[in-house]
Amino acid sequence: MKHYKLTLSLQTLALAGAASLLLTGCLTNKENDSFASDGQSAYMASEVDQMGQVYDQISPDAAAKTSAFGGFTITGEKVIEPFKYDSSCTCFIRHATYSNIEGFERDRLDSVTLLDSTGATMNVFNKAVVSKIIHKRNVVKTKGSREADIRFDITVDIKTDAGVRKGEWNGTMTGSYNNQEFKSGTITKVVRVWEDGRFHFPESGTVEIDRPVFHFLVEFLGDSAGSRSLTAKVTITNKVNNKIHILWVDKDYNETEPVEAP
Repeated sequence: MKHYKLTLSLQTLALAGAASLLLTGCLTNKENDSFASDGQSAYMASEVDQMGQVYDQISPDAAAKTSAFGGFTITGEKVIEPFKYDSSCTCFIRHATYSNIEGFERDRLDSVTLLDSTGATMNVFNKAVVSKIIHKRNVVKTKGSREADIRFDITVDIKTDAGVRKGEWNGTMTGSYNNQEFKSGTITKVVRVWEDGRFHFPESGTVEIDRPVFHFLVEFLGDSAGSRSLTAKVTITNKVNNKIHILWVDKDYNETEPVEAP
């Protein structure tokens, strides 16, 4: 299987940004085939995971200014505008882009609102005090004529479970993928450990996308085997012929070959 890094390109303010994660998967426009894995399952899993890796980039200083001369680079991604507090939205905003010689382009625009246990917004990042995170992301990925243009609206509720800080992610996705508009997209009870300034790979929960022909269900299974070789199960249902295929996505967002369900 070939691994492509899909693209993005955004038509909004040059604000928030993010660190890099690659989209993998085999791209196809054949929505009428009995099966088509066009990388969308890996894309959704990777974006949800990556959104939880950016919060340690928010400065604890409310007066933090944008880095001069075009920001900085994190693992290949150009952060045009690092996270900076904006009083007009009571949120932190950031903008980042990525491109390579293979024609892959990506543009991420983030806004993050932090709330304490009383529901008051915070203008500094203090992990010990944060009780809820409201994260909005617009991301556009393009390669050639193929494009994903997605908006994520996520709420993260922070809880302590047996002394471990975790976040439960819930939210929606809207937009289009390879010129096919979503009918719906949901993130439901995705639980992730929060430590070392970031949320780790999901240990439970689901991501679900409904397209005109295909229905995608991503189930995060945690690390029950101890190897993290199989971290998410993807079930793809063709709503026209009722055929079901199953594949697996590992922590690096590599997809296994699909197997038709009996």
